[in-house]
Amino acid sequence: MSKGGAAFRYSVAIIASAIALYIRYLLTPLLGNQNEYHTMWLAVVFSAWYCGLGPSIVTALLGTLGIWYWFLPVSRWGIPQKKGDVYGMLGFLVFSFAIIALGESNRRGFAAQSRLAAIVDSSDDAIISKTLDGTITSWNRSAERLFGYSEAEAIGRNIRLIVPQDRQHEEAIILERIGRDERIEHFETIRVRKDGSMLDISLSISPVKDATGRVSGASKVARDITQRKEAEKAIKEREFSWRLLKLQDQEKRRVARELHDGVGQLLAAMSMNAVMIDMEKAKLSPDTAGCVDENSRLIEQASADIRTMSYLFHPPLLDEVGLQSALKWYVEGFAERSKIATELELPKEQERFPQDYELCLFRITQECLTNIHRHSGSSTARVRLTRSPGEIKLEVSDEGKGLDREIQSKIASGESVGVGFRGMRERLRALGGKLEVRSNGKGITVIATLPFAEAARSAASSSLG
Repeated sequence: MSKGGAAFRYSVAIIASAIALYIRYLLTPLLGNQNEYHTMWLAVVFSAWYCGLGPSIVTALLGTLGIWYWFLPVSRWGIPQKKGDVYGMLGFLVFSFAIIALGESNRRGFAAQSRLAAIVDSSDDAIISKTLDGTITSWNRSAERLFGYSEAEAIGRNIRLIVPQDRQHEEAIILERIGRDERIEHFETIRVRKDGSMLDISLSISPVKDATGRVSGASKVARDITQRKEAEKAIKEREFSWRLLKLQDQEKRRVARELHDGVGQLLAAMSMNAVMIDMEKAKLSPDTAGCVDENSRLIEQASADIRTMSYLFHPPLLDEVGLQSALKWYVEGFAERSKIATELELPKEQERFPQDYELCLFRITQECLTNIHRHSGSSTARVRLTRSPGEIKLEVSDEGKGLDREIQSKIASGESVGVGFRGMRERLRALGGKLEVRSNGKGITVIATLPFAEAARSAASSSLG
């Protein structure tokens, strides 16, 4: 309490004492020397309730002194002449202090209740009280904000008001447990708002007991965890996407190995047999000899296609030599197959990155160049890999049709605009990177950035050593 507030309360107590004494003076013709303390009782009660402990004591003492000197017959020494007056004065003091103690207790209790009510009302959590049959008895402001019902709309209605139809059984179980004096902590469930929308909430429910100690109801604290649930769902979806991408990479590596070691060896054996037949083709008819030559060419072409397909699934260079060599091989092959003039710019230093980083950047290059070939209509492409302190940056650009603003805004906001973009974004996100797409109406530039600290450099060196 401030000094100004305390001074005001003491002033009010002194004024109340003066008014009570003056009223007693005015009543003297009617009361005489009887009932000297009647008006002072009122002053003490008033001060005890409204002014606090100290001021009410001052009121009692001032009242005692005033009655003593103004209304009691006293000797020349200032002492009351009658023993009854002394006992009356002592009785007044004793009962005044009892009133003061009771008033202070009630005042503090009222203040505590007011503070508790203020805390409940200002809480960010919805705090609701209900009886054992589910009737709502209290409903704070956060409950109004959370569920959409005003206090007047909620109190007196059953708590099932906010329970979805498919979860009505939960409330019966909760009330049964509360009736057994059990406390329920952090129970996660779903509740329904006034507008019909669903909320993920966490409930903590405690029994409320009456004066006899019997459970008479429950106090419920409800916290909105919808955002947390959505974040957890998003994390799980990203983790699932990342695991799916990892499984795809593993499957591509397996298929590449099967194509190279299985089908490739079969084609090699067929090629050897074709050579043997070619040595005997002089004994064959011209048409049959022509088929032998054609088969040899077909086997050679199939072997080349299988080898290319195997390398596209997972180039051995990526594991054996590193990203830069794999990009050189892939860009040269892409330019030859697509007839798109493709420029490749690499750092001067042949630096190895962690395996996940190299595979991520290689797959993004593949996806971007495939999109350029299929959709851009560009006759040129450019792949640029740069390394700066703290990050690796890959830029793939073309001079084709570009992207309209709507698709650009969707990509910038993180919306999905296709499996390819989503896959690139998930690969980068799993490694703490980011994807940016720029288009000025003519051409597209896809920028993939990965953080690369010294710890990652050490990890890359140890994994390759």
